[in-house]
Amino acid sequence: MRFYMVNFCDGFTDSECRWFTSRVKAQKFFRKMEKDEDCQMVFDVVEYDIPTRKKELLNWLNQNGNSSLGYN
Repeated sequence: MRFYMVNFCDGFTDSECRWFTSRVKAQKFFRKMEKDEDCQMVFDVVEYDIPTRKKELLNWLNQNGNSSLGYN
């Protein structure tokens, strides 16, 4: 299962992120944030291929699940 994440910073808090199920929606949000005057910094759209089977998902989370992935 693929998810797409956009990292951005609004200048008032630490960086934030948004998750999307389609690259098109993530890129649309990315462009919107680039144009936003209050948004000082926008990072790239990052694709994550996340497994759906329980054992593989747990392994993926143990390897990749950390604070750099963000919270939503």
